Amino acid sequence: MARRGAAAGGVSERFPLDWLRLRESADLAARSPALARSFAAAMPATRPLRLIDLAAGGGANTRALLPRISGDQHWCLIDRDRDLLAAQGEEFTLWARRQGYPVTAGGGRVLIEARPARWQIEAMPLDLDGDFATLAEAEFDGITAASFFDLVALEWLERFVALLAERRVPFLAALTVDRGRDWQPRHDDDALIANAFAAHQRRVKDFGPALGANAPDVMEALLQQAGFRTERAASDWRLGMGDRGARDQALLAALIAGEAGAAREAVPAVADRIDGWEKGRLALLAERRLSLTVGHCDLLALPA
Repeated sequence: MARRGAAAGGVSERFPLDWLRLRESADLAARSPALARSFAAAMPATRPLRLIDLAAGGGANTRALLPRISGDQHWCLIDRDRDLLAAQGEEFTLWARRQGYPVTAGGGRVLIEARPARWQIEAMPLDLDGDFATLAEAEFDGITAASFFDLVALEWLERFVALLAERRVPFLAALTVDRGRDWQPRHDDDALIANAFAAHQRRVKDFGPALGANAPDVMEALLQQAGFRTERAASDWRLGMGDRGARDQALLAALIAGEAGAAREAVPAVADRIDGWEKGRLALLAERRLSLTVGHCDLLALPA
C-alpha cells in the first residue's frame, strides 16, 4: 500500500490497483450517504457540472458519487500514477456494465450514458505537490477526494484551502483516517503495532510530514477560518462483522500484513514481537474470529 514517487528525504508511497479494488466495497459501505447527498445538492444549476477528484486512483470515489449527482457531469480524475490512470477505463467500463449503462472508453476518456444524463470521465496525470499551479488554474464546480488528506502536509493543505476559499465551491473529503484501529479480540501487542504504524504514517512522504489522523481536525479548522460551513460524519470500516464477515477476509489479511510491515520498518528492534502479533492475527482470521474497526470520517465543506 504505497503511494507514488518520493519527496527529497521522504518516503514514496504507491497504492497498487489490486489494493484499491480490495478496499472499494468496504469504502462504499463506510462512507456517509447523507454528506454525499448534501455535496450533490450544493452543486450549481449549470450543466454539465465540472468536478475534480484528487488522487483518484482507479476512480472508486467518482463511481460512488456519480449516481448521487443529477444531470450531466464532466469529471477530471487527477493522479500522479499513470498506471492507475490507464486502468480507469477498464474499471469504469466494468462498473457501468454491471449497472446497465452503455459505456465507451479509450484514450484516457470514458463516456457513460446514464440516460437522460451523460457522464464524462477524463484522466489527468498531475503531481499535486510539484505542480499545484495546474490545479489552481483548473475550472471546477466542486472538488472531492477520498483517503487522501491524511497523507498530505500542513503547508500543502493550507494552499489547498486557500484555493477553495478563492473559488467558493463545495468540497467533500471522504474516508480520511481520524483515529486508530480496534482489533477484536485484543492482543497484548496491539498498542505496540498501533504506535509503530502511527509513527510510520507520520513520516515525511511525498507532500512532506504527513498529517495522519490529525488531518480532519486541522482541515476542518482551516476551512472554518476560510468561511466555510463544515459537517463531519463517521465513515469507519467495520470489517469481519455481520454479513460482511466472509467478504472482508482478503482485506483483513492485507491489513495485517501491511501493519506488520510498517511496524517492522518503524521499530525493527522488536521484529520478533511483531512477527508474533502477525501470526496470531492470521490464525484468528483463519478461524473467522477476527474483526477490525478502522477510524475514518467524511468531511463536507460548503461556502457560507
